[in-house]
Amino acid sequence: ANRAYYLSAEYLQGRALQNALVNLDLEPAFEEALMGLGFELEDLYPFEADPGLGNGGLGRLAACFLDSMATLSLPCWGYGIRYTYGTFQQKLVNGWQSEKPDYWLSKPVPWEIPRPDVTYPVRF
Repeated sequence: ANRAYYLSAEYLQGRALQNALVNLDLEPAFEEALMGLGFELEDLYPFEADPGLGNGGLGRLAACFLDSMATLSLPCWGYGIRYTYGTFQQKLVNGWQSEKPDYWLSKPVPWEIPRPDVTYPVRF
């Protein structure tokens, strides 16, 4: 079986919950179920951390490329770097730009399967 492998330094995929609900045509059912419990689905979306895996055109292009391959059911795998602190957050402090780490992994990530026993050496 032939496969394609795509390596990118960054992926700007965005948040997964709403994307998954829309792609699986489940958003209306979730909205109705949550309304029955007294909640608004729209209020839940901001609680998902935006993965800090990229911040620009290259990251968005890489994510769209993988999404297209999945939509076409092509046998492709995407590889990238899982940044511990993601990209950085910029703020203005007393009129000066200040950068702080983006602690996007401070909460558990539900779609990740920890495999601390699997490591790959990277040689330069």
